[in-house]
Amino acid sequence: MEKKYIPHAEVPVIEHCNLNCDLCNCHANLIDKSYYPLEQFIKDIDNLSKHVHFGFMTFMGGEPLLCENLDKYISYARDKKMAEIYRVLSNGLLYKRLSPQLMDTIDVLEISHYPEMKDSVKVISDYLKPLSKKHNFTYYIKSIGYFNEIDTISISEGEAQQGYHNCRRIVDGCCIFNGYYYKCMRPKTTNLYLEKRHGIKLDKDLRITDGVKISADDFRNRLEAYISDTKMMDSCKYCLMGLEHDESFVTRMKHLALQRPYLIRTFYKNHILYHSFKKIKSLVQFDEGAHSSDKEIITTSIHTVEKKY
Repeated sequence: MEKKYIPHAEVPVIEHCNLNCDLCNCHANLIDKSYYPLEQFIKDIDNLSKHVHFGFMTFMGGEPLLCENLDKYISYARDKKMAEIYRVLSNGLLYKRLSPQLMDTIDVLEISHYPEMKDSVKVISDYLKPLSKKHNFTYYIKSIGYFNEIDTISISEGEAQQGYHNCRRIVDGCCIFNGYYYKCMRPKTTNLYLEKRHGIKLDKDLRITDGVKISADDFRNRLEAYISDTKMMDSCKYCLMGLEHDESFVTRMKHLALQRPYLIRTFYKNHILYHSFKKIKSLVQFDEGAHSSDKEIITTSIHTVEKKY
């Protein structure tokens, strides 16, 4: 059976972070410590490699550079030829701890640079530039000026269904975590967010009901049905992401490009093309935040918490 092509997979190898951002979209600020065990990741990749192929895989968090054996996750995925491109998304606080082994495994390092960081974008870029040439990876440093609040407990089912229908994350990607395949990253932490922030305990665990178990005997059939299902997930009731209505020309072009693996290979490995796209996107969308949105921009302070690194 031919493998199903999925443009983008997010892999949160770690859920906690060395920052405590009030509006963290991954809810890392609510999590003490949580890892995606390497042993489980290997099992998941063994099963997934029989059925799917990704345009690119983003290894993220939390803060992925807190994961001491991150290179082993990426290397195993590479050995199984899971994707065209392997990317790490980091807050950059630990950029000087990038090991040669890790840099040899990645194609792209993308850093979200927050105002509170001591080192400037130029300082980080000057450090990474010679390393990127030596280890053959592309890097990009994105200045984050704000977060948008995408969590909610107040939208109607109709709005949630509309959000699901419009959500680009659903169309172009997925999230792989701890034995489950999800259409996006929301299901795995929505219960946690509702309970810790609002004291709401759901009668179902969305980490199970809103995903597909990768080790299931009939995984391929379940995956096909899950992806083609047009009904919203329960976690969509608590998310504003799909209501952003981001249908800019750049977004549409990115969506079309993601459907073509050869374009992904060319684009992400070419430093000039990659940076040009990011620059154009920032100019067109005026997006310096975690997400672009027509909702009110909500700022937040960033501060370090317990030293976990």
